[in-house]
Amino acid sequence: MEAIAKDVSVAERRTGQPQIDARAARRARARLADRIVTYTLWSIALALTGLLIYFIFYIIQQGASLINWQFVTQSNEAGNLVGPEVFNTFYILILSLLICVPLGMGCAIYLVEYARQGAVTTVIRFATETLAGVPSIILGLFGFIFFASSINGGLGFGVSRLAGALTLVILNLPLLVRVSEDALRSVPDELREASAALGANKFQTVTRVLIPAAIPALTTGVILTAGKMIGETAALLYTTGGNSPVTGWFSLNPFLPGDTLAVHLYELRAEGIVANAQQIANSTATLLIILLLVFNLGLRYLAGLLNRWFAGGTSRTSRG
Repeated sequence: MEAIAKDVSVAERRTGQPQIDARAARRARARLADRIVTYTLWSIALALTGLLIYFIFYIIQQGASLINWQFVTQSNEAGNLVGPEVFNTFYILILSLLICVPLGMGCAIYLVEYARQGAVTTVIRFATETLAGVPSIILGLFGFIFFASSINGGLGFGVSRLAGALTLVILNLPLLVRVSEDALRSVPDELREASAALGANKFQTVTRVLIPAAIPALTTGVILTAGKMIGETAALLYTTGGNSPVTGWFSLNPFLPGDTLAVHLYELRAEGIVANAQQIANSTATLLIILLLVFNLGLRYLAGLLNRWFAGGTSRTSRG
């Protein structure tokens, strides 16, 4: 009997050892694959970051020589100062965001919280996705026909900042709707259920729970939208005009014409409308990059303040 038991134990060890070795080999291969994927993703991330840093410093190095307070805030007949273009860029951007943000977030809230998932929401999503794929120059032509011109039922705003802002709204509304919808869907359902359990209605849940919880993602959507608006050229060529007046440009009148920094940069590179156009174009591109970075960082900081404010209000409410 003892001999039989020894033979059985030897057989078990012989048959079990290959299985242990196979599992160990699979774990080793899995660890190796995990390291390879991790290092590859880190390399891609570092390469993209390095490319962005190189791009920013290269542009700044090429165009920083002409940037000063006079270049940014004044204008002249020679066209080598960009004060009007800086003002028009932020004027059109703010005017577009004032229209686009309420519409985009309102549509996203409706699709996520109020609308029944069916044919209507499918049609709305299909329309937004299709509109997002339309080339910007075609929307610029539409903006000229519908907003700027008074022919064939156009609104007749003329070639103006208002026509350009409304065209930018149509161009960027699909992006903001999609990003805002994803941001609201990312909020856990437990928060909705907890709000309903405390007796809050749908509107209170949206305004006091969902929007505060989704502030970081919503801010990302606004930043992406604002970045596209600042850098847009084709949609504004037909609607805002190719130049800004030398005098009277510092005005809040939305019906005045005025090109943005991006449009001005295109004209400098494509047509060379002023003397020393190459250097002025480089400085305009540098200024555009700097303003975009400052605007994005400012929005991030504002979003952080709002997030802390909402969190503080929530904690005070819970303690009360």
